[in-house]
Amino acid sequence: MAEKKEKQVSSLPRPLRLFYGVGEFGQQLSVLTLNLYLLYFYTTVLGISGKAAGTLMLVARIWDAINDPMMGTIIDNTNSKHGKCRPYLLYCAIPAGLFLFLTFLAPDMSNTSKLVWAYVTYIGQGMLYTATGISYTSLMSRISDKPMDRVALNQSRAFISMFAAIAISSSTLRLIETIGAGDERKGFAIVAGVYGILQALCYLAVFRLTKGHDRQETKAAKADGKSGTKDLLDSFKYIIKNPLWRWLALSTMLYYTSSAITQGIVVFYVKFYLEKPTMTGLATMCSMVSSFLAIVLLQVFAKKFGKARSCAAGMMIAVCCLVVRLVTRDAVFPLYLACLLVSGFGLGLFSSLLVPSLMDSIDYGEWLFGKRNDAMVMSANSFGNKLGGGVGAAVLGFMLDAVGFDKTATVQTAMAKSGLFNTAIFVPLVVFSLVFFFMLMYRRYEKKMPQVREELAERRAMAGSGN
Repeated sequence: MAEKKEKQVSSLPRPLRLFYGVGEFGQQLSVLTLNLYLLYFYTTVLGISGKAAGTLMLVARIWDAINDPMMGTIIDNTNSKHGKCRPYLLYCAIPAGLFLFLTFLAPDMSNTSKLVWAYVTYIGQGMLYTATGISYTSLMSRISDKPMDRVALNQSRAFISMFAAIAISSSTLRLIETIGAGDERKGFAIVAGVYGILQALCYLAVFRLTKGHDRQETKAAKADGKSGTKDLLDSFKYIIKNPLWRWLALSTMLYYTSSAITQGIVVFYVKFYLEKPTMTGLATMCSMVSSFLAIVLLQVFAKKFGKARSCAAGMMIAVCCLVVRLVTRDAVFPLYLACLLVSGFGLGLFSSLLVPSLMDSIDYGEWLFGKRNDAMVMSANSFGNKLGGGVGAAVLGFMLDAVGFDKTATVQTAMAKSGLFNTAIFVPLVVFSLVFFFMLMYRRYEKKMPQVREELAERRAMAGSGN
């Protein structure tokens, strides 16, 4: 059967296409602040041990394995006047901002009470982030069935995410020091409070912006949701049986695991392998800045080549850069920076198309089984992101110990330096090669998607006429 082409004209209002990504700024206010500063806050400001903080974060990841799919099922079974996803942006926005503030509040209490406080606020913040984050991401698949609409919405997210990453990482610590005037306890509390307010406003803005765009269910679908058939285990069974979801979910997990390692090793690599500690910031910037160009060209690539081939191209670009670095062993520093720039473009192209690609698996699953699990699929993506990051960080820590890295030494041993090089090159080289193959498998399904969406539209029309 010849591959069908889908119309590329967007039906979405321009303000929605341009500013949907404001919710991503709200998400990044918590994600980046927690990733960059929470461990420091716990150990130096709140005053709990690094071991206790690490245990807390491990417990939180275990809870995520239960909480994320549970929240996805709750959202999928929601039927309200605001739709399925938007109610959680409305009702959880202010609590999410409040818990972000409380997480960085350091009350004067006993050590045991501090630990209890950290568990309650961190896990509470994580649950509210899950409720708002899954709702926000799942909303894209409910706003429109058109692939390019979804790409445009995710392009808005990607732009604002990149802006947020640069702004938050470069200014947060300076704000804490300036506002606190030497009192980090005060500085963290005020900055986190402001971030919490901004986060809540971002989610409420998306709630307002998407009014009338959270597609309502037919009466039959609502009745099915109330019958109990779409419970947690049933929903999980359907996404596991979805072959397209399996390829994309595995790619997501591998990508985020590798990203955690490659991002986490940059400081160690530049400082101790390349022995250029003053160039760490420049290397980090080179690995990020070219993603802007990928985001600008996102719709061009998606229209011209499709999501699968664009993702595969992004992976191949990254693989080629790693091969160049393997051959040269990064002996020429300008060439190393050039490889980071080019690789950053490829990785930005892949990561920016990952969520719209996952939404194809939502449509494909509905076509296969007659069950639509928007939030359940996106909760699996959310958990894959969290677990991949956690596994990647743990693997990096293990590898640093295994190669004999000495944090007290100014100059590392030859074994440690070789270990840093091998970790920085071979881990992403293997992972990106695997993901490239998975994207070729995804291409087989992407060719079917125009016909799949056409048949789904016919089914919905028939279901609607029977109301």
